[in-house]
Amino acid sequence: MAAGLTKREQEVLELMAFGLSNKEIARRLSLGRRTVETHINHVLGKLDVSSRTRAVVEAGRAGLLGGAPANAQGHSLENRPNNLPFQLTMLLGREQDLIDVKILLEGSRLLSLCGSGGVGKTRLAQRIGVDLIGLYPNGVWFCDFSPIADQGLVPSVVAKALGVREQQGRPLPESIVGSLKRKHALLIFDNCEHVLAAAAELADEILHSCPNIRILVTSRQPLGIIGEVVHRVRSLALPETSAGLRADRAMRYGAVALFVDRAIGSDTRFTLTNDNAPVVADICRRVDGIPLAIELAATRVNVVGVHGLARSLDDRFKVLTAGSRTALPRHKTLTALMDWSYELLSRQEQRLFERLGIFAGSFRLEASEAACAGEGVSATEIVDLLIALVDKSLVVAQTEESEERYRLLESTRAYALERLTRTGERDALARRHAEFFRDQARSADERYGTGSSAGWLQGMELDLGNYRAALEWALAEGNDILLGGVLAGNLERLWALAGLSVEARRWLELAIDRVDEQENPAVAARLWRARARFSMAQPMRDCAERALALSESAKDARGAAYALRTLAYSLMQMGRLDEANDVIARAVAALREQGDRVGVASCLGLQGVSAYTQGDYAAGRRVYTQALAAYRALGDELATANALGNLAVLEFADGHAEQALRFVNESLLITSRGREANDLAIDLNNCAAYHLALGHLDEARESAREALRWAQLEQNACNTAVALQHLALLRASGGDGRAAALILGYVNARFDELEMARETTEKWCYDKLAAALSGKLSYAEIGALTGEGATWSEDRVLEEALST
Repeated sequence: MAAGLTKREQEVLELMAFGLSNKEIARRLSLGRRTVETHINHVLGKLDVSSRTRAVVEAGRAGLLGGAPANAQGHSLENRPNNLPFQLTMLLGREQDLIDVKILLEGSRLLSLCGSGGVGKTRLAQRIGVDLIGLYPNGVWFCDFSPIADQGLVPSVVAKALGVREQQGRPLPESIVGSLKRKHALLIFDNCEHVLAAAAELADEILHSCPNIRILVTSRQPLGIIGEVVHRVRSLALPETSAGLRADRAMRYGAVALFVDRAIGSDTRFTLTNDNAPVVADICRRVDGIPLAIELAATRVNVVGVHGLARSLDDRFKVLTAGSRTALPRHKTLTALMDWSYELLSRQEQRLFERLGIFAGSFRLEASEAACAGEGVSATEIVDLLIALVDKSLVVAQTEESEERYRLLESTRAYALERLTRTGERDALARRHAEFFRDQARSADERYGTGSSAGWLQGMELDLGNYRAALEWALAEGNDILLGGVLAGNLERLWALAGLSVEARRWLELAIDRVDEQENPAVAARLWRARARFSMAQPMRDCAERALALSESAKDARGAAYALRTLAYSLMQMGRLDEANDVIARAVAALREQGDRVGVASCLGLQGVSAYTQGDYAAGRRVYTQALAAYRALGDELATANALGNLAVLEFADGHAEQALRFVNESLLITSRGREANDLAIDLNNCAAYHLALGHLDEARESAREALRWAQLEQNACNTAVALQHLALLRASGGDGRAAALILGYVNARFDELEMARETTEKWCYDKLAAALSGKLSYAEIGALTGEGATWSEDRVLEEALST
């Protein structure tokens, strides 16, 4: 009990920590509204906590920090940046932990929730994220490491959660840190114990460089770095004695409250009474108040009743301890309960449960049927067996959009895998699992571009953990190099669209190194073509030429056509437009011969770029119109937006700013609904230029600022420089030539550093800016100011650019 509080005030405080309204607190405690308000005022007057923490408690009282997850979470999160999983059940028995952790987070930037498996660390962290989301303008981001086995994937998981993409020549951790430098956000690093070193290294780097980032960690052991504060998550509160325990008093203990809630979920007829309250309390004590163990036990109430459950547990622990309850260490309790739950399953349920451990993350019914059927479990039985395992809290059912998916909790998956290993079936299951996801990736790669590409990506991302597990088994462990090579090559588009280029290069290089090109030229060709996707200019050309040669040797006409398309793109990047035009014409002809509408549309897009780059606007307009019609017919909204954006650039280059603005606004209607920060930044930057050309200065400023925001989110140096150049022109147009020259100096330095030439729209803006400066400043003044701006830090130039 908090010092100085009465028992009733403590109860009020606990419910305040849940974010409940005064009305709900009054209902739960059977008190009047005015009485509750009096207690709340007394509580706030007595608590010796920081003013920030008091604000948290008061916000919780007003319902501003999330409310009870059972009915208010969606409302509290919908307008806040986050990726927190939706919770279907209440967090019970953690009222004091919620208060303690919130207070600790106020005073520390790295807080680790440590405790044994099944004690509820993840659930507590997620609820903290919900409750405190109002304090973090840039969001709360949940990074789950449980599906990965390789420490090298830790930065990829974090980058994926944050929406950070790798930049050419920049390590991914550096991009993550760069994206967070000016952010005020909370990161949750979940399940760190098996990737401790990598999680600690990344956390340390973030904390040293990003002053307004806090990290909440869940792990069975601390990270062990300077500045870490550890909060031990204990088992739920238990009554000291069960004898004579009444129902109303028993419900004040978290362990009993959780048992009752889950028991009612299993059997709506269940009621806690004065007669059975002592038995329930004794059951909770037998399982040491461990939340997962309580949930596993409570699901059996509908089968054996409370008294039968108590007898079963008593028998279980007598066997384990030879009659001495104190001989059973607490950390073995969960395993004992899982053994008990497992032994109560039918043999078919046991087999399926063991085999489901092979999945990393969630999975569809179809995947479980493909990987787990056989040797005693038929495919037709799996759906019923899955439902039975869900009912017994060993499998979690979750709905993604319209699709039902399933997953095992981290603790239950570890137990299932251990059991599967003992049976000797693990390698066979791993092979079936990898084969299923290889086939799924190949099918997805073939249908890409037909229908919504955003929907395609969303579906593929759900199985990212499973793809990683299959690659680990096939390639990293060397169990089936060919299978791993096929899978790696066909994941090209997933990695590209999801911003996982660092991870892509790692797997592709491993596969290229191990796949025998002589024996499997088609597989090697797909790998080289995928590798080209994550290169630029000459390195891209080298990869594309290798892919082309291998495709031709394998007599893979479609693969050769796509390799030609990639080769043409690399030649365009190198400025060799005549060669690029010849190559892309060959690709178009080959793809049309095969009836590949997606490939033809992508080639038309390249032809359009080439045409207007060479000043042939009529040809470019004609080709882009064809590409746009093709993308719309295919239903690919992201490719449609890209074509509209390119048409806008063409029209602007041809002197039609109003038409350009119409096209880019149409593109923005699509890109603004997606998650692609790079596309949004490009569209908004172009929009700013078109507004500038039309004299719409307020609209141009708004677009440039918004482009800068998205460019900073992605830490894209090129898009940032372009947005700053627009803002510099606006400053010059407003008469502030000095500030404009300083900003231009920084922009010029970035373009030189990136070795990038200004494209049509950027060149127009630069010429306008240079002309404006020459009318306000002398040549010497411009040179001195741009030289000074070139030495500025990004923080300084951003402050200057956004100051008006």
